[in-house]
Amino acid sequence: MSTVTEPIVLPDAAVEPAPPSRPRARGARVALWLGLPLLLAGAAAAVASTQLIAPGVTVAGADIGWMTVDAAADAIRDRVSGAEVHVAGAALTSAGLGVSVDAEALAARALGAHPLWNVTAWDPGPLPTGLALDAATAAATLRQHLPDLFADPVDARVVFDEEAGRFAADPARPGRGVDLAALETDLRDALTAGGALAAEPRPTEQEPAIETGAAEELASRLNGQADEAGFHLDGAGSLPIGLATVASWIDIAPDPAAGGFTIWADVPAIGEVVAGLPQKLNRAPADSLVVTDSAGRHLRAIQAGQDGYGLASTAGLAEKVAASVEKGDLTFELQGRAIPHGAQTLLRTIEVDKSGGRTHLYENGALVASYPVAIGTGGVRDGVQTETQTGRFTVTSQLAGQHMGSCDARGNHIPGGRFAYCQPNVPWVSYFNGDQGFHGTYWHGNFGAGARMSHGCVNMTVAAAEHVYRFAQIGTEVWVHE
Repeated sequence: MSTVTEPIVLPDAAVEPAPPSRPRARGARVALWLGLPLLLAGAAAAVASTQLIAPGVTVAGADIGWMTVDAAADAIRDRVSGAEVHVAGAALTSAGLGVSVDAEALAARALGAHPLWNVTAWDPGPLPTGLALDAATAAATLRQHLPDLFADPVDARVVFDEEAGRFAADPARPGRGVDLAALETDLRDALTAGGALAAEPRPTEQEPAIETGAAEELASRLNGQADEAGFHLDGAGSLPIGLATVASWIDIAPDPAAGGFTIWADVPAIGEVVAGLPQKLNRAPADSLVVTDSAGRHLRAIQAGQDGYGLASTAGLAEKVAASVEKGDLTFELQGRAIPHGAQTLLRTIEVDKSGGRTHLYENGALVASYPVAIGTGGVRDGVQTETQTGRFTVTSQLAGQHMGSCDARGNHIPGGRFAYCQPNVPWVSYFNGDQGFHGTYWHGNFGAGARMSHGCVNMTVAAAEHVYRFAQIGTEVWVHE
């Protein structure tokens, strides 16, 4: 038979909790107050170890160990901005040379590579220091304090040689200066090392912007047009322009950006030449000349008409020529126009005044010449009526020379001939009335009023007879009166 033991359950009121132990509570409080400062100190140290740069770190000669990034940046900046720089014996300033550093970036980089908490990164020595040199500022300062280090390059030029009458190249010359990239590197190394900032400048050759070859090419191009330079009017010739004149029109300016030259033309100067082109190039028309009689019948055209030719217009021509010159083209093609010719009629008449002893030549009613003459003797000689007959006649034939009288072919007298005389080689004969006419007379000099010397012809000096011969045409009217 088994026996079951029931648990004994006490009533709630009968169970009282044990009172807390006072000594134990006091000890816990003391531990709390002692541990909190230590905890905070540890936390602060941990934070500081991540915000401070390790000892023994130098940048740009500034010791930035145990510094925050901001403090380190200020130290780096102070070191660089106030530094004295020695270049070729000249004491300069970093600001004067345009030296700059990114202090914040350098400080941040130092902290990142060498934080205080990493004891293995302590005492690394000088860290590389980035440095920039403003080229324009550095060059200006060096030129001011060390001018002997610099010589500006000389660009090539194109000039006009007055003596040779040709364009010529004035050669380029290189300059010298300082290798600023090398100077920047030297100063960066010196700044990193932390010592004095000093550097010896390295010379460098400065190339000219415009080389000699460019000047020679342009001079050759201009000179090569010497024979063709000028104004050419189609169908009416040309007006050459010398290179000296072209040189007076233009200014050849260097164009460094293009490595060559720009030609500027003087439009007013070109305009002065253009204004005279019509007078020099235009060809005036030549009217036709036709000799007529009083009835208007054409006897002979003594001059054929010819159209003229000239410039169509000179408006805007100076500007066009200037544009051509600025391109280096010295040949100027011009456009012309035909100028129609006219026609002139010439009514030519001859008057013989027997009593006055003169012959008058008229053209369109105007007297053009008057000559003393000798006329026929009157009566009969050698069986021929020798009076110069009056009346209105026309020129019937003209001979530049002939024998008169009884002559053989050689001009010798034929004995027993019709005439008792032979007058060989009588010049400039113009017949107007049968065998009566004008002719030159070399065998006497008796001319004028009352001079009666011929067998009926009108005797004149040789020069006067030639004028009549050339003035008259077959059909020219002749009026002979007392």
